Amino acid sequence: MSIFGNMRAIKPVVIAIRQDTRKVQINATWLRLNNDYKIGKKLGNNFLSLTEDDLQTVRMMLKKEAGVDALHVSLEELEGDRLAIAKKSRNEKLARLKTGDRIVMVASVSGQLQLASGMYNHPVGGSLSVPAEEFHGLDTVLLVENQAVMYAVQEYRWPSEVKHLPMLFRGSPQITPAAVTKALSGVNQVISFPDYDPQGWMNSLTAKARGIVVPSMRAIDTIVFEEWDKPMDYEKQCVAREWLGRVDLPRVQDMLRRKLALSQESMAGMELEFLALESPGGFSSSVARGRT
Repeated sequence: MSIFGNMRAIKPVVIAIRQDTRKVQINATWLRLNNDYKIGKKLGNNFLSLTEDDLQTVRMMLKKEAGVDALHVSLEELEGDRLAIAKKSRNEKLARLKTGDRIVMVASVSGQLQLASGMYNHPVGGSLSVPAEEFHGLDTVLLVENQAVMYAVQEYRWPSEVKHLPMLFRGSPQITPAAVTKALSGVNQVISFPDYDPQGWMNSLTAKARGIVVPSMRAIDTIVFEEWDKPMDYEKQCVAREWLGRVDLPRVQDMLRRKLALSQESMAGMELEFLALESPGGFSSSVARGRT
């Protein structure tokens, strides 16, 4: 196994070579270099002393194994994405930025999307992956919690207030939350479509959403009657339940009283409603009233 298989292993070595360091603190990389290749001399249990020859040897090893010449590439250049790293190193997987770190997932009911650079189309049941900057300058977007919804937006009975909006997936290991945050930084206001449970409500309120899409009371009754609800999820969300106890919103208090946890998937085909969150801060006035 290569010593220089990730950026954590490479970084301290690059620093030592570039700064001509003659004494380094022992970490896993330096310990292996010392044990396996006799690089450096131990100074007690915590440090290695290095000679000019040691640094030159490590430089050649790094160049051979990872394609990185520590004297000709800066740490900043190694902080880029995989395409950039591929031009600096043989191992593009060393990149700190993942392939999808700048990309978000978006869909619409009609299949037409007005984004920053123009109008785009996707097939029904599909979606688009676009740079986060495509959302900059948009007035309002609908933030969707679960990815399954993004592939079936036409199956939902969207309220008129949101059915025309670009629908942005909140994020996953593949569609990173960091990219979503970047996209939302250029949007005027956000409307949330979460699971109808304590965590979903808390996420929406703390994100300062200006509105939220929820199942109608009739839809809630149907989902509960059909036993499509998820009471075990409700029980697990104790932190969110406690937080929402301060929020003076009738729908929130009804959800807590009835111990409701409904997934977005269970709402497909059900009547949905739009609720405006009255304060510009999304939840501040409601919480304040709950504390009085």
